[in-house]
Amino acid sequence: MFLALALAAGCQKPFVIPDPVERPDKDKNEETVDPVQPVYPSEGDVTVSDTESLKTALAEAKPGTVILWADGTYENVVIKMQASGEESAPIILRAQTPGGVVFKGVSSITLQGSNLVAEGFSFTDLDTSVKGSVLTFAKGSSSCRISYCKIDGKSSKASDVDTKWVSMYGTRNEISHCTFLEKKNMGCLLVVWMEKDIIPEHRILNNYFYRPYTLYDDKGKARNGQESIRIGTSDFSMSPARCLVKGNHFYRCHGERAEIISNKSCFNVYEDNLFEEGEGSLTLRHGNDCEVRRNYFLSGGKSGVGGVRIIGERHLVENNVFLNLTGTEYKAALCVVKGESAAALNGYWTAKDCIVRNNLFVDCRQGFVINYGARDTQDSAPENLRVSGNKIISSKTYMIPVNVLEGTPATAVKWDGNIIYGGSLKGVSLETVKTAPEYEDPAAAISGIRENAGARW
Repeated sequence: MFLALALAAGCQKPFVIPDPVERPDKDKNEETVDPVQPVYPSEGDVTVSDTESLKTALAEAKPGTVILWADGTYENVVIKMQASGEESAPIILRAQTPGGVVFKGVSSITLQGSNLVAEGFSFTDLDTSVKGSVLTFAKGSSSCRISYCKIDGKSSKASDVDTKWVSMYGTRNEISHCTFLEKKNMGCLLVVWMEKDIIPEHRILNNYFYRPYTLYDDKGKARNGQESIRIGTSDFSMSPARCLVKGNHFYRCHGERAEIISNKSCFNVYEDNLFEEGEGSLTLRHGNDCEVRRNYFLSGGKSGVGGVRIIGERHLVENNVFLNLTGTEYKAALCVVKGESAAALNGYWTAKDCIVRNNLFVDCRQGFVINYGARDTQDSAPENLRVSGNKIISSKTYMIPVNVLEGTPATAVKWDGNIIYGGSLKGVSLETVKTAPEYEDPAAAISGIRENAGARW
């Protein structure tokens, strides 16, 4: 623990967050880099270099078989891995060396089966004029994994064609330690697709997302549908997905300038992620019973950087850290949205029985914004919102630690044990303190997420 410096006259920042790792535009060929440990063994049972030899190898593969794809650059390669391994002995397809296999043009990998693994591949110079996903867990797939892959869209053309870089169907699949750079065409980058009577239970772990590019309409407005992750769709929004999104680093994920993550299903968990300098929020857009915990939100001084937006029922937001966030209204550090009493599945459902506790807010332009809505149809204030044990520290009088908007019933929010220092409250009378509270320095946790996210080859 350390004491937050007095944020009054001559105020200083309470701590210094380490600079972001400069990764998106680095060319490893232009600098000397220290060798890293291989992310997997280099041995394999058979080596292939085209789809026909892969098909033969898969036909002969048994649980535990390791197939290596020979290093090199390949154009328009469509891989379909149809096989089934075992939980303790998956069938594995690997790049001969991590990052040594580069696919270009209209190339893709699809896993269709159970206990399959694909890892170590790189994609670049994508053809953005063709629909389809780059990495796909097919319908019916289960317990499959894609790891240590990289998709780089920097050299691809901007396009209105809607594609996904990752499509996740099936159950209990995992994408981990992958790097996604500069998607320039329409479409959510990674989508969990809901299917009737199926609970996905996918894991999205320790990936690195960098999506600074935004496509605009003819009126200069950012187009909808450019999120980094979307779990579900409006029509399945009341169905359980039970996905885990953990340890990911979202850096400058502007996309649609509104939602970095769009939750559209139930019982998902978002924990230990880092959101940095992205003009948007982690948005619980549809669905209920989600948990947002131990995430870190940093603005880096960039404008329009938000935190968490709450819509729906029984969500839990706890133990998160919001630092110097610059967003307002929907993109406040913590925005509880005004609902619609007659909401359709794609509308704004009333925030009911949600809990926001034990979070840290430091120097956010707008900390809590309660009951915000921009549509005329939004007429339903939050119900039974419980806000407890949060620390809200503001060094400037223009900062608003809490703003409860007009039309919010006095009984809508239960405040308990919050510590509020500095700034100017609006729409509510709450006890404040004259001394900045102590809190734990998050720098080590933030650095840990940065260092462990993405393909490190």
